Amino acid sequence: MGVSHSQSKDKVTSSKMDNKPSGNASSNRPLSIEAAPAQPEPVPAENQPRQPNSLHGLLRFAMEAQNQDTNRPSSFQPLDQERKEFLSKALESMTVNVIEELQKSVKVLSNVMELRDGDDPAEYETALECIASYVDSIDIANDFYKIGGFGVIGACLNSQFDSIRWKTADVIAELTQNNPFCQEKILEMGLMPILLEMVDSDPSDQAKIKALYAVSCIVRGNALALKYMDVNDGYSVLIRAMQSPVQKLQVKSSFLLSALCSRDNAHAIRSSLIKMGIIEQASGLLAMSNVIVDTRDALLSILNSLTANNNLPALRECRRPELCLKATLERHLKDLKAEEAVDEVQVCNELLDKIFADNSLQDQDR
Repeated sequence: MGVSHSQSKDKVTSSKMDNKPSGNASSNRPLSIEAAPAQPEPVPAENQPRQPNSLHGLLRFAMEAQNQDTNRPSSFQPLDQERKEFLSKALESMTVNVIEELQKSVKVLSNVMELRDGDDPAEYETALECIASYVDSIDIANDFYKIGGFGVIGACLNSQFDSIRWKTADVIAELTQNNPFCQEKILEMGLMPILLEMVDSDPSDQAKIKALYAVSCIVRGNALALKYMDVNDGYSVLIRAMQSPVQKLQVKSSFLLSALCSRDNAHAIRSSLIKMGIIEQASGLLAMSNVIVDTRDALLSILNSLTANNNLPALRECRRPELCLKATLERHLKDLKAEEAVDEVQVCNELLDKIFADNSLQDQDR
């Protein structure tokens, strides 16, 4: 009985103590409700995938999002209005009949020759932009030809409006890039001379740049196109473009010439360029204190290709004292080492060795 009474008393006492308010005692007990987990930091805008505006872009957007840091905790939030609109447009684009859209654009452009001074070319510009957005796919580019789309290209290239000319050149570039079928059709239509003329003398710098882009897309990897370059004096056009004050034109023409000189079995191209004076032109550009870095690198590549296998005509041209090429290369070598441009340093060293290190060859040339 005593033991039982004691246990009962202890329970009552314990119960009273539990019910008694005590600031210190309660603060020492563990909380029954844990703090909410910290929300993950938002992904900076520059690290987020770029929002697309087409089905192709939507797929790329999804892949980029999937490839982001998988260790980052996910956080589901309601879609804001901007994302809702984007998703809605992306889904709508999945149901677009591409051929119908292309046919509508071709119909608009069929009237391009009716444009006069003072007219608004916006509708035609939109049609060209629509075509360019689809024909980067090889299959769609070939379908564009089959529906008669190529029939409006010539008239558009000859438009009096700069914007129509350069947007048409952009369409040609999209059609022909890595697409032998469309390259062949564009060449058969006789558009190469028009594009080269645009590169040379179009009043619009943007038209020159886009025309050169189109030429580049046509000739790379296409042996037939190189014959058209020969017949239409295309290499002279590229050399003149390399000297252009328009920086983009200078860079793009230098890179195209570099690519052509570096091709397999390009001996005929290199011989023609040497006879046209490309070494003198390249040396003059390299000697300029304000030469663009990208242009400089392309020019070094051109000289390296021209002098490959100890090509004597190129070596003799490079050694002409009036070109001062040795001093120019030594100056660039110093700059390249400071930039830690390993590949370009190697090219520059190779040029100095090939052209100037062999004194016996220099004596023989004299």
